[in-house]
Order: sequence, then C-alpha cells, then structure tokens
Amino acid sequence: MNFGDEIHAQMRLARREKFRMEEEKRVKEEGDLQIYLRRLIDEDVSRRISEVLSAESSAEAQVDEEKAEKMEQITSEGEQHKAQLDSLFAQVDDRRRKREIPDFLCGKISCALLQDPVITPSGITYDRADIKQHLHRVGHFDPVTRAPLTEADLIPNLAMKEVLEHFLIENPWAKYEDLLS
Repeated sequence: MNFGDEIHAQMRLARREKFRMEEEKRVKEEGDLQIYLRRLIDEDVSRRISEVLSAESSAEAQVDEEKAEKMEQITSEGEQHKAQLDSLFAQVDDRRRKREIPDFLCGKISCALLQDPVITPSGITYDRADIKQHLHRVGHFDPVTRAPLTEADLIPNLAMKEVLEHFLIENPWAKYEDLLS
C-alpha cells in the first residue's frame, strides 16, 4: 500500500469511527425518547382519570359505574398507545439490526463495498481500483475468467453505480463498513 492509500484508509477509519459514535448517540437518544413518551402517556392517563374522578353528577350509583367505565376506557387507550409506541420503536430497531451489505454490491477481489464499479468485456463487475491494481501487479487478464484484459477494456458500470448510490442513501452506515474487519 502506498502513502496515498494509507491516508485514504486512515480517513475512512476515522469516518467510520465518527459514524459509530453518532450511531451510539442516536440509539441512546431514541431510548430516552421512548421512555419520555411512555411517561407522557402515563401522565396523560393519570390526568384524564383524575378529571373523571373529580367530575360531579347527580346519581351517585350511576356515576360510579360511568366513572369506572370511563377510567377503564382511558387506561385501555393508554395501553394501546404504549403498545403502538413500542411497536414503532421495535421496527426501527429491526431496521437498524439488518445491516448487511448485499453480495452484489461487493467487489470480487477485495470483498468490500464497491466504490467505482466497472464492468469487463466478460460481464463481471469489479471495483476500478481493485482491478487496476490486479492488472498492474498480477497481469493483464480477468481474475475470474482469465480472459485477456487491459485498463482500456474497463467500462463504467453506470447501472451498478446508481444501485450503489441508492443503497448508500438508504444505508449511510455502509459507507464506513469494512467487510474484512
């Protein structure tokens, strides 16, 4: 690895660490938010029950029955709201846990996320830097098919680049993920 590659690798590691720290902060904030919202729901239920209990009516027996019914309804609504809240946060957790880079977005040589995808005449997609390094160090042939190959034969894979950009927009963590580490 030359000096420029080493600098790039260190910058990538620093960005990855920064993203990891931001992610930890975000997870903590989401947990705090969930606790806060559950507490607000509980406080709302308590306030509404207090209002029902303090309301006056003429027929005491009928009032007690109506109050009990209203209090049960308020409590039930509060439990439903907390269940919906927990479900929402669980969905966010599931999405966060499913952090895998699909194989088709990984380079055939480095097994890392493609940065600049190019396609060879044989139809195989490689990362430009990896295939150029292979051509200079190993020889002028396709590493998979062994067919003759030069840098001039490499064509930018625009469709794969578009798919890759879309994946990175939806999964910003992947920019800093090294599959080999």
